[in-house]
Amino acid sequence: MDLRTLMPVRGIKSVMTMLSHLAIYPAVYTLGVYLLAILTLGLVFPSQFTVCFLLALAHACYLIDRVKLTDDRQDPADALALPDRTIFYVRHAPKLRALLCLEFLLASAIGLQIHPLLALIPSGALIGVHMYAGRGATPGRPRLKDYPALKAFLIASAHLALVIAVLWGNGHLMPDSPLKVVVPSLVGIWLIISADATLCDLDDRESDSIYATRSLPVLLGSKHAWFVAMAILCVGVLFISIARVPQAHLTAVAVLLFLTGVPTLQLKNRRDLIDARLLPIVLLGFLLR
Repeated sequence: MDLRTLMPVRGIKSVMTMLSHLAIYPAVYTLGVYLLAILTLGLVFPSQFTVCFLLALAHACYLIDRVKLTDDRQDPADALALPDRTIFYVRHAPKLRALLCLEFLLASAIGLQIHPLLALIPSGALIGVHMYAGRGATPGRPRLKDYPALKAFLIASAHLALVIAVLWGNGHLMPDSPLKVVVPSLVGIWLIISADATLCDLDDRESDSIYATRSLPVLLGSKHAWFVAMAILCVGVLFISIARVPQAHLTAVAVLLFLTGVPTLQLKNRRDLIDARLLPIVLLGFLLR
């Protein structure tokens, strides 16, 4: 094979790997979650302030989850599961920590423009992520994510809380909001995120088991956890499909979300696919609406 034909492929893989290391995929996943709520509830596309607020906050949260605030809080489970990514963080930790601090400040400033109370969310998120995974696994001192089966559901609950807060800050969740639409939509989104987080945890099963993080893949095994995650995903997409009178664009989004989860049974790097696929699928839903 001509080496010249391989160079573009290697270049694309290098860019994709760098985007993964820089936590771009999970940041856009968070934006995708909010847009999914907007789409399901039948609301208008969010403002630029809201989009920037979500991206800055999500990226800062994922960076602190991965880089931690100090070197002594690094998680050996991460190094075992993703050694290349860990090496990248060790080399660039000071710059990444400076970046995440700037992003927290930026998110607070943008949040203030949307609603004064949203300016407080970055501080709360910083504390929450630090409590969730701000230190390495320690025998006898389990973190929140180390308790049985909580890891994926804590991630889903944090995303849903952010969605609710930003919807409220933009005036979309009022006392007269139709609960028969809002509740199924939010429940469906929570289930979808829980399923996605469980699928991502399949990549970490071995390292999580060594360091006593009892995720669903650790408790059930990879294959059984995959089936559970897909069942949860199926229920979640059904909820968003029937939240309102069934509409073609919501059905298309639901089907695509489920179908893109199917290949994860055999993939080695599930996390990047799961994180990256939500936003384009939801944007397609907006185009079809």
